[in-house]
Amino acid sequence: MSFFALATAKQALPKQHHALRRLPFCRSFQVALASSAPRTFSSAPTNEHEQTLPPPPQEGIEFNALPWNLNLPQHHYYIHLTTTPMEGWTSNHYDPTTDGGILTSPSRKNEHSSSPLHSLHHYSSSPLPLYPANTSINYGTTIWEGLACRRSPTSGKALVFRPQKNFQRFVNGARRMCLPEPSYELFMRSLQLVLRNNMHLLPPAPEVKTGLGEDGEVTIAEIEGGSKLYVRPMLMGSGQQLGLHPSPQISLFYFVSPTGSYFQGKAVGGLKLHLERKKSRAARGGMGSVKCAGNYASTMRPLLDAKQKGFDDNLYLELDTYHNPPPSSSSSPLHQAILQELSAANIFLVLKTGEIVTPSLDRGTILPGVTRDSVLVLAKEFKHELKPFVLQSIRADGTDVGDDLEITVSERDVRVEDLLNATEVFITGTAAEVVPIYSIATSESDEDEESFSVTFPQQEELPGGPVTTKLLGMLREVMAEKRQCEATRDWLCDVFACPEDFRKGGVS
Repeated sequence: MSFFALATAKQALPKQHHALRRLPFCRSFQVALASSAPRTFSSAPTNEHEQTLPPPPQEGIEFNALPWNLNLPQHHYYIHLTTTPMEGWTSNHYDPTTDGGILTSPSRKNEHSSSPLHSLHHYSSSPLPLYPANTSINYGTTIWEGLACRRSPTSGKALVFRPQKNFQRFVNGARRMCLPEPSYELFMRSLQLVLRNNMHLLPPAPEVKTGLGEDGEVTIAEIEGGSKLYVRPMLMGSGQQLGLHPSPQISLFYFVSPTGSYFQGKAVGGLKLHLERKKSRAARGGMGSVKCAGNYASTMRPLLDAKQKGFDDNLYLELDTYHNPPPSSSSSPLHQAILQELSAANIFLVLKTGEIVTPSLDRGTILPGVTRDSVLVLAKEFKHELKPFVLQSIRADGTDVGDDLEITVSERDVRVEDLLNATEVFITGTAAEVVPIYSIATSESDEDEESFSVTFPQQEELPGGPVTTKLLGMLREVMAEKRQCEATRDWLCDVFACPEDFRKGGVS
């Protein structure tokens, strides 16, 4: 039995089973399944251009109770294409001028396949062959992306959030890992097809709560969120060899999982972060800006250690700036250290000076997060609307500021000492969205290291302080088609649009 077969066999649930189950590395959750049998397709793909809205969510699944994990794999279908470094990805794999190629070719119907496409496979019943000499297992040549598809409460459409940005990061990772880059058309059409064939797992639309504004007009008070159909494109060396060389075979995968929020059930309020002074996530000149498997492997041991000490996650430093501070600085070495990010999220600070700031990408040590970029854009585009919330946050922290305070949004080197001047700190990510940080501290057990501790009282309870809450609301309003500007016009891609319109983005 292959690795994938073994993994999925452990997670498969018996038919009509409604008992409590434990998924690997995750808390138990209650979920009712209508059936664990593979989904049945018609003998040929339906006319996809005639369908404009996704089907209703599959009955019997408590989507809001799903944890952040691989959920219900016996209900999934994934896409798999292969090539070689010499061939690369060609029109034989996908030709956008005809919408043809291996990706979209119909499967040969037989008793072992219920899939309409040759490239589409049932997750549990079609495991991958995995050999000991696999290049990615031996040398870590794997990159991946994470995207979210949500059901719009406005139009009912299935909308993917900013896949164009994911493609840019995917291509950068492919170059760094000596993997052939897929075309934008192949990337997007594969994404569209894997979603269309898993629409039964798209959670219900979030609830939109309204209220009355100061002028008496109905306004959006809150948009609930968290549940989504998560999509993970992967590119990896799947060939066999012993030497340190690019893989002789390359695999492109797309798989899905309905999920809740990344921090769902992990914290009842703002997160408590451990300021990590010994372990490094990334160094300058390394792979810190690439979404590759190794970046996450290096954070696992420190993450487990932090949780054992009562923290939710680690906040990493650029350790070279801690051990080698500027000689002219009057601050302590720790206060001068430059912040990077968490295990899987970017960080923002709201400062008493009116600055909303996040660590710069220029050092090449942190991931260019899609949600990070989205929050930066929204903060800049709607700075005037955001200003009252920044003032409220600063004044609640005990600082007297006038209404003429200038609000700035910036990317720069952020140092530990900046945390002492912050009224709010929050993190961003595809899985996390926007989550408040309540405290950041060093561990008491590390007595040989300089200590640090700071709390942000406004962030103690969810959804956080005024700025954190407002930015989360703005982000969810964009995702729900309730907010738009010129900078966000192509952020949402309709899964049931024609392939060309899906690539362009934008919802009519």
